[in-house]
Amino acid sequence: MNIERLHRILLDLQEELDNINQANLIQQVEIHLQNQVSQPNQPSHQTNLVKSLENLYQALSKSKYNKYSPSWKQVIDEIAVDDLFGIKLKSKIENILSANAITPAKALADIKEINNDFKQFKSAITNTLSGFEELGIEEEILEPGQCELGYTIPREFIDNKLSSFKDEIKELTFILNHISEAVEGEKQEFKIKTISSSDFLLYVIIGLQVADVLSKATERILNHYKQILEIKVLRNQLSEKGVPAAKTKYVDSYANGMMESEIKKIAKEVLDEHYKSDNGRKNELENGVVFALNKLANRIDNGFNVEIRVEPLPKPKKDEEVTEEKQAEIDLVTSIQESSEKIEFIETDGESILKLPENSGNEE
Repeated sequence: MNIERLHRILLDLQEELDNINQANLIQQVEIHLQNQVSQPNQPSHQTNLVKSLENLYQALSKSKYNKYSPSWKQVIDEIAVDDLFGIKLKSKIENILSANAITPAKALADIKEINNDFKQFKSAITNTLSGFEELGIEEEILEPGQCELGYTIPREFIDNKLSSFKDEIKELTFILNHISEAVEGEKQEFKIKTISSSDFLLYVIIGLQVADVLSKATERILNHYKQILEIKVLRNQLSEKGVPAAKTKYVDSYANGMMESEIKKIAKEVLDEHYKSDNGRKNELENGVVFALNKLANRIDNGFNVEIRVEPLPKPKKDEEVTEEKQAEIDLVTSIQESSEKIEFIETDGESILKLPENSGNEE
């Protein structure tokens, strides 16, 4: 875990918890539920409880936590009790009250436990941030409108070998180079921001246009992969039952065909929308983008994870004139935010099923 990134996450989470007043809202639910348990015949306690729950649920549903990137949530999950924030907490409380409708005392005990866990975590955040400040540990910052790609390389995939890690960096560069050339007309030099996590989690600064295309492409690949994942699970179950691989090869072919067809559509749409240079290179580059996205899909199937985070732009001041160029940048950031929120980490246990072609022999 990268300490500067942890500092950034905790600062953001602390600010969000204070903004939605979560500590007080949970406390109010506990108080009104306690009153209802103590005086069940007093109707005002039930009314107050319902109102306090409405306020808490509304705040949790709108919480900024719900839109955190998968790796940010993963970091928080590693240091906090499960389901203390956002819609996860809302669902947890709803389940507690539903399961204990006729035993409110048990529901009260569970709510008290949540409240205590939250208070302890909130106190721990405060103390940790104070410690960071005392030790001079700075937080990691993205500038407004700046965008980063998070790319997780599982240790088991490269067997912790430096040479294999280098090869995967080369593959990531291939992916970014081809998307960059398709979108902006040229390859770029991409800079590593940080490397962290128990797996190798790289954060790479990328441009807004590249981020927009990559986030939308990843979203579509993941949506298709969710269907393929069901096929993969069934295929692996057949294998565990002793069914020979030769008997399930048509399942593999079908799954690969599904993804291959979608990726070719994505590549064509990207080039048609963005690439403005000569047609000869366009056809060659379209094939390169196909191979780049094939690489990405194959790696998602092998447990790699992708996320994209963009720092919001400040809202224009009341009397500020918004130029056409500035509005285009605002729209681009909004587009990235919307698609990146739909990108999620997917568990991909078992033998991989995707074996899409990754090069034509002449693409570098």
